[in-house]
Amino acid sequence: AASHTGSLTGSDAVLDAAFKRAGVLRVEDIADVFEMADILSKQPLAKGRRMAILTNAGGPGVLACDALSKNGGVLAELEEQTIQKLNKVLPAAWSHGNPIDILGDATATTYEKSLEIIAKDKNCDGYLVVLTPKAMTAPTD
Repeated sequence: AASHTGSLTGSDAVLDAAFKRAGVLRVEDIADVFEMADILSKQPLAKGRRMAILTNAGGPGVLACDALSKNGGVLAELEEQTIQKLNKVLPAAWSHGNPIDILGDATATTYEKSLEIIAKDKNCDGYLVVLTPKAMTAPTD
């Protein structure tokens, strides 16, 4: 309940600010997922079909790619400068392409920096951010 009282501070506030700047709609629980799906179904489509997928897990990234393809979208080809900037903030083992797998131990700061970088990529028309909670992640940070 502490997260609903606004008592969380620090990196979660930073992540929220980054999400807001990038136009990310954040959900907190499964009820929010369905509510957000309803809201999004009534919104204009992305300006194009080219999407970037940012994830901390390969499996959900692949599932998101499959869903994107099935629904007429395509993975955006990241600009070289985007890849170079991501190389500076991500571990060497990141996927080096789209979907952008930033690895299982990614922090809120890693998500923030990565999203800020890909939000400037002119080849991307939209973004899907997937966070898969794991023992080594702190999804409420």
